[in-house]
Amino acid sequence: MKMNEIIQKIEEKFPLWIQEEYDNTGSQIVFPDESIKGIYICLDADTITIEDAIANDCNLIISHHPLIFKPVNKINNHESRSKAIIRLIENRITLYSIHTNFDKIMYSYLSDISGFGKGKLLLQKGVLNDKNIGYGSIVNLKRATTMFKVLKQIKKNLDLDMLIFSGDIEKPIKTIVFINGSGGSSMEKIIKSMHPDCIVTGDVGYHNAKYAIDNDVCVIDAGHFGTENIFKKLLAESVNTIISVRKNRPEIKISEVEKNPFKVYRDHE
Repeated sequence: MKMNEIIQKIEEKFPLWIQEEYDNTGSQIVFPDESIKGIYICLDADTITIEDAIANDCNLIISHHPLIFKPVNKINNHESRSKAIIRLIENRITLYSIHTNFDKIMYSYLSDISGFGKGKLLLQKGVLNDKNIGYGSIVNLKRATTMFKVLKQIKKNLDLDMLIFSGDIEKPIKTIVFINGSGGSSMEKIIKSMHPDCIVTGDVGYHNAKYAIDNDVCVIDAGHFGTENIFKKLLAESVNTIISVRKNRPEIKISEVEKNPFKVYRDHE
């Protein structure tokens, strides 16, 4: 299977035209006529994942976040992004990213994998094949639970070391909003329009949390990495569906080397 063939199939499933205007989804570095030896799925294409892809003999990397997001004005091997681009070209590796066009179609995946069901679309951002697409989902539980139980379930199901939260840990929770990635910037809008009991997202700022507290809304910051690292499995499943009809189809490798960039410091003295 050639690179241009799989790219065409991916774009039929995740059209480029539904991505956000600010985004750079799609082909980042392409060797269109190369045959695919192996496919590497990751959240971010960086020096660590690229070296792992090379070690696993993968010449197609499919990442969620685009490596080339802003214009590249110069290439300098002492700069990390430049170094990643150079390694890709040196090894004739195609890099393709599926970002906001993926988020808009798979908007309910975070709530589902967290164990609360798919929920309903939160923020509509268009229509694809007669179906509404957009960001995030809202879940109305049949029975109220507590903030403590929600925290425990999300930490377990997302396989996280820790969670940051605000609000009363014993607060009854009936309505939960889930929005992956950097949903913190949308919190005020969500609270004004939906007023849920709890919001689960990433990249929550100080003023976001304060606004939520003032409006009696609990917040769980599971992190940008924590709410999107789970997408790798779904990306792999989507790609596998695309190539499944092919004989001698290439192997798909899901990255296991990516780690949350944030750590927790605890003073044990």
